[in-house]
Amino acid sequence: MKTQTFTVKQRMNVSTLLKANLLGAGYVFVQQVLKRKDVKVNGVRVNRDVALAVGDTVQVYYPDDALRAWQPYRMIWEDENIAIVFKSQGIETSSPNGENTLEKLLGLTAVHRLDVNTEGLVIFAKSPAAEQALLDAFANGQIHKTYLALCFGTLKKSPVTLTGYLTKDKDSGFVTIEKEKQPHALPVKTVVEYVRPKGEFSVIKVRPLTGRTHQIRAHLATIGLYIVGDGKYGKAELNRLYHKDKQCLCATEIEFAFTPQSLLYYLNGRKFTAEPTFL
Repeated sequence: MKTQTFTVKQRMNVSTLLKANLLGAGYVFVQQVLKRKDVKVNGVRVNRDVALAVGDTVQVYYPDDALRAWQPYRMIWEDENIAIVFKSQGIETSSPNGENTLEKLLGLTAVHRLDVNTEGLVIFAKSPAAEQALLDAFANGQIHKTYLALCFGTLKKSPVTLTGYLTKDKDSGFVTIEKEKQPHALPVKTVVEYVRPKGEFSVIKVRPLTGRTHQIRAHLATIGLYIVGDGKYGKAELNRLYHKDKQCLCATEIEFAFTPQSLLYYLNGRKFTAEPTFL
């Protein structure tokens, strides 16, 4: 058995600490070690995702091979300005909480993020000039991303454009989307399209027109489309029934529409794609 010990430097939950500091420690790994009570907080074994305070000591025990045979990423495209990689499920894109992130592994700057349990394409900048060009393009809607999700439920109408207002709870990180504007809420817009059935599930194509935290997962849930394996916005009883514990959401396509003045204009017309591991 391996043992890792961490000292908490800022408030977070056990799951956040483990995901940020252990390569490959995704949702499934965290649930397993908690279920076995293989996590100690200040010397006391815990079996749930407890909140941690600054200065707490956390120990985790796991089999030697629990995190083997796992690759955090693979390179899709690389030139002198940018890199596009396929991020595996179970690693943070970037995080102030730990060293085991794609940013640290690549030594590059991520210009957007995917949730730790979402796989797919992420863009990294190799220079400040490239970073600014990408940030400007995101701000101006010149970078188009497409996702595929495996969901419980189906669409009555396709395609459909979902709108609403997203609010994020600062303590839990959980987001809610309401039809009417709430105090401090941010507008969200998501295009959703039915692709095909896959067994008892639906393959859904998603194009987020805004880029908010957990937008896709939360927005799909508002119309009864629950992403298979999603432990936060999905249906726990259905995940248990079908023995699904891997979040089935993937950023599968990126296209660019840079202005002619942009450093990265040469990337226009290219479509960068990757296949989900769950289809």
